[in-house]
Amino acid sequence: MAVNFIELIKKTGCDEAVPAFNIDNLESALAVAEAVKETGKGVIVQTIPRTLRYGGVAVYPAMVKALLDGYDDLYCMHLDHGDGESLASECVKAGFSSVMFDGSALSFEENVQKTRAVKAVLPKGITLEAELGAVGGREETVSAVRYTDPFQATEFVKATECDSLAVGVGNAHGFYKGTPDIKVDLIEKIRSKTNIPLVLHGASGLCDEVLRDCIKAGIKKINFATELRKAFTDGMKRGLASNENCIDPKIYLAEAVAEIKKTVLAKMAICYKL
Repeated sequence: MAVNFIELIKKTGCDEAVPAFNIDNLESALAVAEAVKETGKGVIVQTIPRTLRYGGVAVYPAMVKALLDGYDDLYCMHLDHGDGESLASECVKAGFSSVMFDGSALSFEENVQKTRAVKAVLPKGITLEAELGAVGGREETVSAVRYTDPFQATEFVKATECDSLAVGVGNAHGFYKGTPDIKVDLIEKIRSKTNIPLVLHGASGLCDEVLRDCIKAGIKKINFATELRKAFTDGMKRGLASNENCIDPKIYLAEAVAEIKKTVLAKMAICYKL
């Protein structure tokens, strides 16, 4: 069975973070699995609710488990942007070792209440990621950036007993328009007020230097989704263009796997200083 992300984080150095990759299909799962085997480094494999509705909750953990058989200690299966107790419980039964509840659109009090409710239904050993503040852009819903208050973070972590906290520090889902202004000093302040790993959403499109600065400031989990989807699309287009008369997806989608793997390895190199 996959480990939870706290176990992966414990293996990281002081200036390292665990990369988290959102998968959408077999090709992205193949690419991530190949990267894990090649590097021997741990990753968090994630899916969002929209992906689960597309393919089925049980499909993705089963697929990853088969691809990483014998590498159970090097990956966590994580629900990204979960919406409540029901989906969290369903994911755990299907083999997820970690879940997120995203209450960032709620009031502080409602976020605490509903995060605690999700925590209550999780079996021992299943870790919970929560979110305070708001990551901009779109993942499951469209939102504007709302910065995480360090003092509220202290209260929130104590009240919810969450295992990690996603923070709003100028980050946004999707590709950035213009140069993003990531408040690295805010990460440091939040870290000084909390005693749990901090999570950076919306890392696709951030330059390597900014990602390294975020890790040094206290980020221990970094999410990548949009860049993997773009890599899949670019690779598939290239595969189709170079195999015009081919009707076998296994041939032209090999380019998609290769392109995703290239992206995954680049992000792992940043997170683990490879």
